[in-house]
Amino acid sequence: MALYPHLLIDDIVAQASGKKICVAYSGGVDSHVLLHLLAQTNNHNLASVSAMYIDHGLNDDSSLWAQHCATVCAELQVDFKAIKVDVKGIDSLGMEAAARQARYQAFEQYLTQDDCLLTAQHQQDQAETLLLQLLRGAGPKGLSAMAKNFALGQLHVYRPLINCKQADVLSYANEHNLKWIEDPSNQDTRWNRNYIRHELWPNIIKRWPSAAKTLSRSAEHCAEATELLDEIAQQDLYFLNLHADSESIVISELLTLSSARRNNLLRHFFSIKKLAMPSAINLQRIIDEICLAKQDSEPLVEWKGVQIRRYQDSLYSMTTLSSHDVDKVIQLNSDESIEMADDMQLVWLHNIGKGINKSLLNSRLSLRYRQGGERIKPQGSNHHSSLKHLFQRWLVPPWQRQRIPLIFCEDRLIAVVGYCISDDVAVDESTEGYLPVIKSR
Repeated sequence: MALYPHLLIDDIVAQASGKKICVAYSGGVDSHVLLHLLAQTNNHNLASVSAMYIDHGLNDDSSLWAQHCATVCAELQVDFKAIKVDVKGIDSLGMEAAARQARYQAFEQYLTQDDCLLTAQHQQDQAETLLLQLLRGAGPKGLSAMAKNFALGQLHVYRPLINCKQADVLSYANEHNLKWIEDPSNQDTRWNRNYIRHELWPNIIKRWPSAAKTLSRSAEHCAEATELLDEIAQQDLYFLNLHADSESIVISELLTLSSARRNNLLRHFFSIKKLAMPSAINLQRIIDEICLAKQDSEPLVEWKGVQIRRYQDSLYSMTTLSSHDVDKVIQLNSDESIEMADDMQLVWLHNIGKGINKSLLNSRLSLRYRQGGERIKPQGSNHHSSLKHLFQRWLVPPWQRQRIPLIFCEDRLIAVVGYCISDDVAVDESTEGYLPVIKSR
């Protein structure tokens, strides 16, 4: 696809669907061309256009680049915003991925569902991404490289130049005498993308002049294959009665699927739960060490902030559990909410016929955690039971048991938050009660 401005603008108008357009403007030639093209159009169906520069703070000249971008936008009469971000996780993610993560987090924070974000990657960028993913051993999803459009939370992101040749972009820039920033880090071949661009790519196009086009086409084929795999995974989710809010997967049912469908479903399930994807080795460990383990064992497979565990016939996936102080005691003297770890809080819900009497809130209540040996007589029960046996009856996984808040009146357990109230303090069906629950902040 050559750089035909009127066709690109028509395409952008169709994709934006009346949303406000924001260009991710780095000051480089590609985003400058895209911004200039939009600013010059007289298409009245195009919504308002603005530009946003993300200052990663990774180069001493980044503030000067922000000033350059502001000047260009002023000349083009385009609204401009510069956002400074803190790039974290460089050691674990790599420079490029960490910067991209910080950049996208900023876009998601400052833009809304009423905006359409445009980024300026072109055909050679797509080909480089596919080569990077291929060398990492990626599957069809990774080899799909960069989607032409995708959702970033509620924000619609579109790459209008993804099928355009780099030569056409540069030709447009030179024809219109555009001035752009050359980031010196783009020449540093320590970074994999730059090594491909400066060391490998010149030799590739000598042998295969249309390599960018053909590699981009391969990425499109992989994107189609990924879409098909997602549809199959959705069918298998339905078969296993799973959805995004499902806490676990029934292992015996998972094992009825073929190996390929089982792995595909697990990847899809982790994706919709927004967990980092496992390597092929860790995916096989999930089968060998979790699914095929004895039901009474407590196996653990983990990677990059993800933990996979087993309890009885269920496979649980979660972010890595934070440290937890089981000896912590919090005094409860009113019905005010209590801030807890992991962005959680204890709140008291007012209900008729549920909870404890309000008078108990001033009876030296405290929130504690399981130490062992606790007993309680749940509302409606005829006898006391140990907390250990109740957790087994309620099928509470072992790793959760010491994290469940317990409410004591002096040294007497009167509530297991989220599970039961002691029979001797529970209100009757006609009395207003105060029910303790845990909610996300």
